[in-house]
Amino acid sequence: MIKQEFLRLARQYPVAAAIKSDEDMQVALESDALLLFLLKGDAFQLAPFVTHAHQLGKGVVVHIDLVSGVGKDRAGIQYLRQMGVDAIITSRSQLVSAARAEGLTTIQRLLLLDDSALDTGVRSIARAAPDIVEILPGIIFPEIAQTLQRLLSGPFIAGGFIRTAADVARVLASGCILSSSSTYSLWHRRSKE
Repeated sequence: MIKQEFLRLARQYPVAAAIKSDEDMQVALESDALLLFLLKGDAFQLAPFVTHAHQLGKGVVVHIDLVSGVGKDRAGIQYLRQMGVDAIITSRSQLVSAARAEGLTTIQRLLLLDDSALDTGVRSIARAAPDIVEILPGIIFPEIAQTLQRLLSGPFIAGGFIRTAADVARVLASGCILSSSSTYSLWHRRSKE
């Protein structure tokens, strides 16, 4: 999946399903979410999940740092590409360049614990030049959006502590292209909130 296709899917549905269990996988496949972020699991689950997701017109994004059984190196990224994975998430700059070389869309996470994490993270992301930057915890994005947009070219995803439709609306209004959430109700157009 090229970056433009990722952005198209994000525009069609503004919440990515953050998947952390087998149950999450099934719910995500049946949801309205078009981008599925696999944040846990193992390599044995990937192939059938990717195939099923693609049959439904959904994109699969694997957090390479967290999924077990996949090497955290160029060979691991090649394996994911051959399996049909559309994009990777990582905190590691070296994996961004390896994934880009394999034609995968790249998302680099920026964990913001304090001002020094912001400074260090911005330098790392500027060097790696991922396609997309995911801000964690995403709920704080509106408070730091102007600073981030001045320092990095984006586009940005907000991930972490996004629990309500109002949270999604706030981060989108602040300039994010997408939220990622493990809250099932946000994976459906008709939220039960």
